[in-house]
Amino acid sequence: MALINSICQNLIKPKNLKKILRSKRVKILDCRWYLEDEKKGLMQYRNKHIPNAIFFDIDKISNKESQLPHMFPKTNIFTQFINKSGINKNSEIIIYDQIGFFSSSRVWLLFKYFGFKNVKILDGGFQMWLKKKYGLESGDKKIKYSRSYTQISMPNLIINQSSLKKEINTNKSIIIDARPEARFKGEVEEPRPNLKKGNIKNSINIFFGFITNNLGYLKTKNDLIKNFKRLSKKKNIICYCGSGITACNIIFVLYILNFKKIKLYDGSWTEWGKIK
Repeated sequence: MALINSICQNLIKPKNLKKILRSKRVKILDCRWYLEDEKKGLMQYRNKHIPNAIFFDIDKISNKESQLPHMFPKTNIFTQFINKSGINKNSEIIIYDQIGFFSSSRVWLLFKYFGFKNVKILDGGFQMWLKKKYGLESGDKKIKYSRSYTQISMPNLIINQSSLKKEINTNKSIIIDARPEARFKGEVEEPRPNLKKGNIKNSINIFFGFITNNLGYLKTKNDLIKNFKRLSKKKNIICYCGSGITACNIIFVLYILNFKKIKLYDGSWTEWGKIK
């Protein structure tokens, strides 16, 4: 029962979003993102999006002082977006991307990081909303500015490179690489330039696409329990990927399976795999 509640508290089906679409309490965020083209998500949003959705730009709402891509933003950057979007602590935040579980989990984790509790991912994403023919809008949404957000205590969900180095050779942590197997094994080149092939020492590979079924929906609770049963809840679990986006999908699943010691290595392989 606890697992079912956890899933319901963090996931919403398209048919259920349709029922609450016009609620003033509901804030829908379109976070479509593409590695090959940073502007593609915004272009798609302006062309077609779920009614009342606001575009969340993962690359812009980030730490501008870092040389690494889309690192978690500082509080002032995040607060600017929240206030500009009219979001407050009582909002029910619904997040979606192009396929269901790609970049949506990144934004879900970001809101968790800043203390928001009522945050859900649209199961199946925009592709499933299109398939259901539930209605669309185009253009930018006009939003009434609000100053209702105040900083909330931030959970310890992020680990940096220096801290990760201390964890590698201990028996206290499990390090998960969410990239495709070929990248984990170093069989193909990295999509970003000037990066080595390979993986972080002592890490294991769980591809992020492994959490969904053939339709793009999150797998059933029984399948998820079975697929992740080899992981110990007593150990720290650190997830990484190419640049901290898709690793959040693994973190999402671990969260709803009631794992407590979960962290994202935000710099991921883009930082670790730099050719020096």
